[in-house]
Amino acid sequence: MPEQKREKGFTLIEVVAVLILFAIISAVVVSSMTSTAEVDIKAKAEALKNHIRYVQMRAMNADADTSTCSASFGISMSANSYFMFRNCDKTRKVSLPGADTLDVPLTNATLSPSADVTFDTWGRPCSDLYGSTLYTVNQDFAFGSETIRITKNTGYVP
Repeated sequence: MPEQKREKGFTLIEVVAVLILFAIISAVVVSSMTSTAEVDIKAKAEALKNHIRYVQMRAMNADADTSTCSASFGISMSANSYFMFRNCDKTRKVSLPGADTLDVPLTNATLSPSADVTFDTWGRPCSDLYGSTLYTVNQDFAFGSETIRITKNTGYVP
């Protein structure tokens, strides 16, 4: 009987198993190398944008005490926190949706510049607490690598 010559090499199953192991190991290495800080900043910036939109919507749907104030709601933003207030009085804080406290803390990045933004009954952003001075230029706020813009005349936050 002729002697069978056995070829040396890997079977298809062995090759696939090694490729799957390499894929799992590389996925673990890549996920551990990427930072979640940038994703966290983006998420907090989107939350702040949504809160600005909420304050604008509340101002458009509420009646201001027009004897003293033309803005029913506003938002006060500092370097490390922000909060919503009503009737031109920063001591009358209102809770924002999804927030655990009246002051929403900002971590991992700072917001600049600090500002108080009120909205009149048309939803236009105003630079004073009383809602009488409309913004004449777009307002840009830097939060980490993100830019938050409040558009003049409309209050649109892209």
